[in-house]
Amino acid sequence: MTNGATQTHAVTPIGEVRWRAPARIRGRVRSLRVQPWADVATLEAVVVDDTGGLVLVFLGRRRVAGLELGRTVIASGMVGQSRGYLAILNPTLELVAAATAS
Repeated sequence: MTNGATQTHAVTPIGEVRWRAPARIRGRVRSLRVQPWADVATLEAVVVDDTGGLVLVFLGRRRVAGLELGRTVIASGMVGQSRGYLAILNPTLELVAAATAS
């Protein structure tokens, strides 16, 4: 039996995610911007890995603590579409700790 605290959850390469399917992805934040969405400011983060890119959309948010350019994140949610791109709306977000040099 595996302890839930130490169990690792698989991530899907971004290039393999599919529309209308749940996904858990890991990638680096390539860009951030605030865009209006139905007159509400919305943060959009483009996250990339070696296989592709995906947009994370945070409705009604101008910023998310710890989310910054170059940061590696793990995001989970249902894959949909935003402005013609695959996107996860209001994802569950995990910030990956930066590696430290010894």
